[in-house]
Amino acid sequence: MSKAIHGGNIEELSRIYNIDKSKLLDFSANINPLGISSKVKESLIEAIKEAKVYPDIKYHNLKSVISEFEDVSLENIALGNGAAESIFNLVRAVKPRKVLIPAPTFSEYEEAVLSIGGEVKYYFLKEDNDFNIKEDILDYINKDIDIVFICNPNNPTGKLTGKDIIVRILEKAKINNAFVVIDESFLDFIKDYNEYSVKEFLSKYNNLVIIKSLTKIFAIPGIRIGYTLTKNKDLLEEINKVTSPWNINIFAEKATIAALNEKEYISKTVEYIEEEKDYLYSKLKSFEGLKVFKPSVNYIMFKALVDIDLKGELLKKNIVVRSCSSYIGLDKSYYRIAVRTREENERIINGLNCILSIH
Repeated sequence: MSKAIHGGNIEELSRIYNIDKSKLLDFSANINPLGISSKVKESLIEAIKEAKVYPDIKYHNLKSVISEFEDVSLENIALGNGAAESIFNLVRAVKPRKVLIPAPTFSEYEEAVLSIGGEVKYYFLKEDNDFNIKEDILDYINKDIDIVFICNPNNPTGKLTGKDIIVRILEKAKINNAFVVIDESFLDFIKDYNEYSVKEFLSKYNNLVIIKSLTKIFAIPGIRIGYTLTKNKDLLEEINKVTSPWNINIFAEKATIAALNEKEYISKTVEYIEEEKDYLYSKLKSFEGLKVFKPSVNYIMFKALVDIDLKGELLKKNIVVRSCSSYIGLDKSYYRIAVRTREENERIINGLNCILSIH
């Protein structure tokens, strides 16, 4: 089984194409363009003093801060070395025979299931439905399905799934003894967070699991931190059994504690992303050679209507974008780009203008 392709592979691209990586502008990874906050940087420097000792194996302080941030009890949290480890640990704990995954979506759900010999059933999202999850997904949930994965907002389409359909999925899955895993890793970027987060249903549904990553919103992808939220004590016990001890290093622990207290940074990020997302979307829509799908968060998916390798052409201009050809349900005509700073967004718009104007 080959590992999935992801964005943010600047190091690899610089080697393959012999380009100085410092010159590459990365639109392939959906990271907060405001960068690491000063308080998080300070916490990392301070953490050096504590690197000589083991982290608290129970991570009481870290879990306490996450508990307050998420308004979820401390005992309902399982830590992960990024959302990816949280996903793999969950799958290793449940050992599903078959899972239901929308397509296209984040590849690590499939990778995790295949790694333990499970089977994947796809619910294909349709372009003529704007890649939204519809009620017919309920027809795919039966006694054979052990887990339903939903990325909300979805990656790479950026589409949000409303609480109404998620509740119906939870109900159908509950009848069939299946877990529903909602990945809310990008939800912190939107103003209407509470309208879409399903944390309020954790107490009602013992089969609900929420996965979160903090590396995107706090611009710390090199510092791996994520977590699982669920009220299912039996599931948490199984997750803890397969989780490596000390899976969160002291730098990730201290950075996360500092980051989750940065309320002003989060609100500033949401406002900034809202403005730049609308700007970039409107500019992309002006190109006749592109079909652009309306975004909800800090990345935008579009389709090239002309036969051209936009990733290759933009790379010639030292701009890196994410080709969506590796996503199940999409082909080489689809691309995803991150929302970055105004100056950087203008640079990719100018680059696309030069390329599309001659095709």
